[in-house]
Amino acid sequence: MHTTVWLQSFDAYAVAVQGNLVITTPNMDFVPQLHHFEEENVQACADGRFGVVDCFQWPQAYDNIFCNSVCIPRKELYPSLHPLHWAWFTPEQKDFKAIPGNSFPVGTLASDKVEGLESLLNMADKRIQDWRANRQGKNDIIVTHIASLRHSISRLKKHPLTFCDLLIFVTDAQRLFLEIHSFMDWVLIAQPRISSGIGANTVNSAWMGAFTHDSDICNKLHMAGVPVWYVRTMAYIPANMKVMKPILITHPDDIIISMYAEGNKIRPYDIIYHGQGGHQRQLHVRRLYGSTTFKNPDGPVALSASTSSFSTPSSSTPAPCSQPSAAGKAPQKNQKKPRRQPYAREARPTQPSQSGESRDKWKDPESPYLPPSILHWDDALKTCTKDPSCVHMPYAIDRGYRFPEPALLLGPKLPERLQGYIATWLACRPLWIGRVDHNPPCNYPSPQLWRDFLGSGLTGQSQGAAPKGKDPEKKGLTAAEKRKAVMRDLFGDDVLETHRDLFAPEGSVEFCGDQVSVASLANPPRRLAQRITWELYELGFRYELRDLDRHLVHKRWEDDPTSREQLLHSIFPGEAGLVMWSEPFPGDNYGMWNNTLIGVLPYLEKFRELLCAWNDVLPLLVVPLTPENFNDTKCWEVMHAATAFYVQTFFHHFGRPPIVPHSLPL
Repeated sequence: MHTTVWLQSFDAYAVAVQGNLVITTPNMDFVPQLHHFEEENVQACADGRFGVVDCFQWPQAYDNIFCNSVCIPRKELYPSLHPLHWAWFTPEQKDFKAIPGNSFPVGTLASDKVEGLESLLNMADKRIQDWRANRQGKNDIIVTHIASLRHSISRLKKHPLTFCDLLIFVTDAQRLFLEIHSFMDWVLIAQPRISSGIGANTVNSAWMGAFTHDSDICNKLHMAGVPVWYVRTMAYIPANMKVMKPILITHPDDIIISMYAEGNKIRPYDIIYHGQGGHQRQLHVRRLYGSTTFKNPDGPVALSASTSSFSTPSSSTPAPCSQPSAAGKAPQKNQKKPRRQPYAREARPTQPSQSGESRDKWKDPESPYLPPSILHWDDALKTCTKDPSCVHMPYAIDRGYRFPEPALLLGPKLPERLQGYIATWLACRPLWIGRVDHNPPCNYPSPQLWRDFLGSGLTGQSQGAAPKGKDPEKKGLTAAEKRKAVMRDLFGDDVLETHRDLFAPEGSVEFCGDQVSVASLANPPRRLAQRITWELYELGFRYELRDLDRHLVHKRWEDDPTSREQLLHSIFPGEAGLVMWSEPFPGDNYGMWNNTLIGVLPYLEKFRELLCAWNDVLPLLVVPLTPENFNDTKCWEVMHAATAFYVQTFFHHFGRPPIVPHSLPL
């Protein structure tokens, strides 16, 4: 880049006019278009990025909180052979590896692309190791970002995703890397230059830079060698300002702003913020897109005092503007049509119920298809105080079932219906697991809706002909229409339009890497049925635990979601978090139910640590477990206390028994 040491921070190596604003730069030969005063949507575009309001793609106004934004590398300076090019690659359909034998369009990211993202992780991790050691644990925000990046890549490698979700999670990982990379450049290079007070450094044209109308910020960034564009109105341009060359505004022509589409149909991502540029916009661009599914979409976005170097223009800076919408909420007219809900929150019963079922859900039914129960959980379910007056009313947490109850899956007495239930679940299993993990429905299904759904995969023949005397033309909904209605309730309109038949009676479905004949499920092998139901018990427990913890310690999830999620995941073995879908089926009891004390200790300790943050925790659970104090007696006492406390707390908030783990079918 050109160096002109005689130019001061407020002089112009290049100058351009945008509306009634004059934008100068002392150290760059172009002036990018300023997108700040207009109210714009923060909404992922067709490439999973946020268009021209994305600080990882285009210069924004300087912000004191996100000062490292100025050091974000510019994509155009890193061609495809450069190691950093992985920070901007956009997946294509050929990079989407569909799950074999699955009825829905779900899959994972191609292994070579995962390796490319892992190279970014290794690069970031290596760069901060020495710095972290010198800082002695300070600035642990970087530790959090590294953990989030590692988890994001693991999700792409191990979680079943639709292509539109995969696209978002790729860009989430890329933004995390760029955030880490720019943070290190800021604290190791730019910030020391500013602190030194020595004259202007040669500009680093690979950095993103920033706009500002603050003369002090302009001077500091210029001294640090950061690309800077000084924004003023004509009234504030001094007569003696040196100007090298007037130029035209550079427009972001290579940035994608079109909406995501599949085929000829546009399927836009959600709008997560609407407003002017500044701190709030940068905050929402940085927020991991997947985490928005756990927030109330109709709730207000919290506003904080702006730390941007721009304020809303006043009479002294007469730029075009309008007042932001209330609390920065996205305008309702741009929202996607809400999903149909299995039942509205207001329509739920105000007293605990067993959902109209006569079965006692506090104990397992007799069935050869269910895995053995675990003694501690049996005792916890038996001793739980089931007084309805203890239940927190009205319900503040979704009481629906994250996964079908194992006993419900095996409920049908007719072989053809049992076949349909199990085959339907296995056909939809990867898609539903992925959805519960990162994009849960507005409301989880009731037991009846699960029955409707599991029966929806049956063919017209297997459901039987119309009874005698009934005119088929006068029936209500046809079987196909009922299936479509139930599928819409659970999966939404988008998936309905893309999936094929759930399964063919003469075909097969997949479970844990094995192809299972649909015909065999009319009388399923005992070991297979126990494996399927064991996984349902395990998944139900994991995601109910997650949602209860989110409710009980929501402040911790808001303050540091990554650390809390890490703690939750560390309760369970494997690298896939809560999902399990891609993990090999265990060959022996593991985790908290390991057969050895040394195998139990790390997982039970993490479970204890998680429960310890809940109100009214038992005194026994407050004391950490260590190899020195952990023996058979201690293990039994803590396990007994933890399971009893969990079941009782769950009942207080759900008004029903929890889904609890079972022993592996051996």
